[in-house]
Amino acid sequence: MVNKIYEVFNRIYYLMKLNGLWLLFTLLGGVVFGVVPATIALYACIRQQIRNETENHLYQMFKNYYVENFRRSILFSMVFAVVVAFFLGETIILTNIGSGNLLLEIAIKVTRLLIILSVAMFFPIFVHFDVRGIKTVVQPLIFLLICPFEVIYMGLVFLVVSLLFAVSPFLILFIGISLPAYGMSVIMLKKFARLEKNINFTASA
Repeated sequence: MVNKIYEVFNRIYYLMKLNGLWLLFTLLGGVVFGVVPATIALYACIRQQIRNETENHLYQMFKNYYVENFRRSILFSMVFAVVVAFFLGETIILTNIGSGNLLLEIAIKVTRLLIILSVAMFFPIFVHFDVRGIKTVVQPLIFLLICPFEVIYMGLVFLVVSLLFAVSPFLILFIGISLPAYGMSVIMLKKFARLEKNINFTASA
């Protein structure tokens, strides 16, 4: 029992350090160009930790992933900037003409949900698979279709984390990005392991 409590607190402390590094490197990249490589680095470190491949020097590991993916992620940063602008545009539309127009409101909210889920899928897929080019966009959409239960579980993670932060907004500063990222990584890594096992079994058969 004591060991489990210690492990929980150790995990929380790890997530707090990751969240601090994410904030630091996001700011170092000027926010717009720093948020994507910092998020990739965060997911990569979480993947290592879940797979029991964690190194002692977390800062150096985070920095290595950040630098390694910085140039490659510039295009993704621009895409995410467009997504943010799209969300702002949707909000303006809903505020001005969306209220009272049920079909338009449903269409906008469904589109927004699909984009959020695709972005949530993007990072664990990016750090687990060697995807390049158009596959970086297509694969998250494919996984949305072939992983319905995982999508539901990720939605529950978002819901639980949102309720937790609503009760204690101060926690956002310490584990705002690392906590939901950890939950989503656990869910998706289990799915990746099952898929890879099935593929290997089929190939050997």
